[in-house]
Parts: sequence; structure tokens; C-alpha cells
Amino acid sequence: MAALLPANVPSIPFASLVNTGISKPGRYLGNERGVIPRDWDQAAVRWALTYPEVYEVGASNLGHIILYSILNAQPRQLCDRAYLPAPDLAARLRAVGAPLFAVESKRPLASFHILGFSLSYELGATNVLEMLDLAGIPLRTIQRGDLPLDHPEAPPLIFAGGQTATSNPEPYAPFFDFIALGDGEELLAEIGLVLEEAIGVGLTRRAVLEDLAEIPGVYVPCIGKRRVFRRTATPMPHYAMALVPNVETVHDRLTVEIRRGCTRGCRFCQPGMLTRPARDVDPKEVVEAVETGMIKTGYSDFSLLSLSCSDYLALPAVGVELRNRLQEHNVSLALPSQRIDRFDSNIAHILGGTKQGSLTFAPEAGTQRLRDIINKGLTDKDLIDGVRTAMQHGWRKLKLYFMIGLPGETDSDVHGIADTVEMLRAEMSDIGRLELNLTISNFTPKPHTPFQWHSVSSLEFQRR
Repeated sequence: MAALLPANVPSIPFASLVNTGISKPGRYLGNERGVIPRDWDQAAVRWALTYPEVYEVGASNLGHIILYSILNAQPRQLCDRAYLPAPDLAARLRAVGAPLFAVESKRPLASFHILGFSLSYELGATNVLEMLDLAGIPLRTIQRGDLPLDHPEAPPLIFAGGQTATSNPEPYAPFFDFIALGDGEELLAEIGLVLEEAIGVGLTRRAVLEDLAEIPGVYVPCIGKRRVFRRTATPMPHYAMALVPNVETVHDRLTVEIRRGCTRGCRFCQPGMLTRPARDVDPKEVVEAVETGMIKTGYSDFSLLSLSCSDYLALPAVGVELRNRLQEHNVSLALPSQRIDRFDSNIAHILGGTKQGSLTFAPEAGTQRLRDIINKGLTDKDLIDGVRTAMQHGWRKLKLYFMIGLPGETDSDVHGIADTVEMLRAEMSDIGRLELNLTISNFTPKPHTPFQWHSVSSLEFQRR
């Protein structure tokens, strides 16, 4: 590992790092539309929110953008961003002995007061270690000393948030100074206030962590508390329109959250367990956020986001209002997650626009028996009615998502996936030819779900 860099290191010579042989240097420019220059020297607390994936994934993550926007709206706080560099840039950084940097200021990550990592899935943890190593920051908390945070040689506080960190923080505890549990919209702002006071009076790292441990929702492994509560917050859609990436991302559109949480209780679904209670965004806020966001960003596509968009009761009214307001523009609406049993003519009417996108439904299992076991709550009739509605409104290509390896699954349930496909195509023959794109994934048990202890061997997955 590289030696820890002092906090007062200036911006790195960015152009010399990426001017030759680096693929997609636009990933690291940090001058996206929506970025507002900030005064490094005037900031009392300097954050870097880091998403441990390549730019195309991290820059389109809604939670990452919302928290970035909220922190930069706080007085005396500065928030920059960093992403996992692609292998070519990582190799270049190591070859020339340069540290990993934040994309806007081009300053080394070690020069910030605090670094936050979003853990959306378990395998992202190794990317966190790669980023810390590239930044020259000790991997383990016990290696980071006890200097005041503003000391030139003090490493930043390192914390994690996100679904994976909230669901089971202990495997990651040796590497993070603290872990933020649950929603971060209000929690991170509270952390910033504590840090500003602590830095102002010169508290040591340990003393800062003791103060942070008093905030509800903050878990400090080296201190420990008898019980730590997960934080919940109301979605804030107007913070979702901050940045327009320089390169095409995996979700290259404006995304506005309309509902957080789900109470359906599918037995395999971790978000449905960890994000309760369900909270709906006021329809007026949704419409205003989309209308303002489309103007600010220039996007031609927008998406309304929820664990199950069709459970948002105001969806048809919001969709009609948005179509009326944006009818003179070449825009289209996408809904990434829908319940096929809630897909009706009202929802079909608001989707698309001048461009009709794809539709994705998730039966999850191939037979009614197995759907009952996992508490999916779908019948064959629901599938037929939903697909028929889609075809009646012009769709001829649909995506279906299934899982194999679910508890109680038999070979008949696996064959049931093919049977379901053939049944749907036969039922739609009076309308036209139905083309289906299938995604079949192996079931992965998640903590805090009824199926958390279930397992299937790799060989059995391959056989199925």
C-alpha cells in the first residue's frame, strides 16, 4: 500500500494521468452539467461520497446523487465524488505513484475529512478495499491512529451506508469507522453538524466517534451500543436532478422516486423487509420534480422509481398530468418495477409517449404453487390479464424475470417457467405474436428475510 498522503496535498496532475491510453476519460472529468464549483478552503467539513463501482454505474445511482445534493446544500459543507477507477486508470495510478482522487476537485481522497461508501450489494465490499488501497488509506480502522481529523497526517473517517451495510454490518466492521443504518437524507446532515463542531475544537478520532455513536442510526463498531436503530426518512424528489453524466450510464435518464418501502412481504425480498414503512411522495412534488428536472437536465426520458411503482396509488393521475405538461416535448416515461396484477389500462396509457419503451414483469416462479410459497401473490390469470393489457396497448415484446433455486422448488417448477411462457403465447395468439425476453437468475438468500438460511449448491444450480 502507498504511504498515507498528508491532507494538504493539492490537486493531482489529472491531464497527465488520462491524456493517453485511458479509456473513457470522461468518467473522471467531474465537470458534469449541474456541478457547482465550491470553495475548498471555506468548507468546515469536506466529504467525498464514493460509489465502489465504475462511473457508469455509480453516477446513475439515485441514492448517491440525492445524498450528494443534500450535503452540498448544507452551509459550510463540501461534498465531492469518487468512483472505482477502471483497471487501466488503476494501473496508471499505481505505476506513477498517484493517489485515487475525487472527480470534481481532483484532490486525493486522503485529503477529505470523511469518505462515505455506498454498499448496494455484498461483492462491492472488495471494491471498497481496492479504492482505499489506491487512495493510500489504511484498510483497517485500527491502523488509522487517533489524530484530530484536521491534522495534516490524519486519514479521513471511513463509513458505509446502503442496503448491504444496513442488513448485516458486522462482516465489514473491521474496515469502517462507523456505519450509517437506513435512510441517509437526514442522518448525514446530522453527522455533518457533529463533525463541524468536532473539527472546530480539535477532537481526536476516537472522541469524534464517541460523539457520532450518540446519533440514532450510527453504529460505531469499536465502541458498540446495545441497540442501534435504523433511520427512515421521507423521500425528497427535488434533490434527484443534480447532475447530467458526461458518458452514457446504465440508467441514462432523469429518475424521480415516488415511493419508498413495500409491505407486500415477498419472502425472498430484502428491500421489502428493510425499507418499511411504505412512504408515498406527494403527487404535486413528483410532478414538479419531473417537470423541473427535465428542463434542468435536458433528458428526453424519465423514470419513476419505487420497489413497486404500480403500488403508488396516485400513479395514473401523476402520469396523466405529466403527459399533459410535457406533451410538446419528445419525452417518454419508464417504470422500472411493476406488479403485473396492477398493470391496467390506466397505467398502460401513461407509459411511453412518442417513444414506447420496454415492459418488464417479474412472475419470479414458474408455477402457482411456488409463487404461493414465496408469497408473490400472483395467479396465472393475473399474468394473462396483464400481458393482454400490454398487447392491447401496442406492446409486442415483454421481459419476464424468474428465479431458480427458491425454497420448495422441484423440477416441475423449473419446467413451469417454460410452461408459463408457452401458456402466455398461446393465450395471446388472437392478438398477435408475443415475443418474450427471459431473465432467469439464481436465488440468493438475504439477511432479515424468511428465506435467509436457505441454500442451493452450485452444481444443483447448474443442473436446474
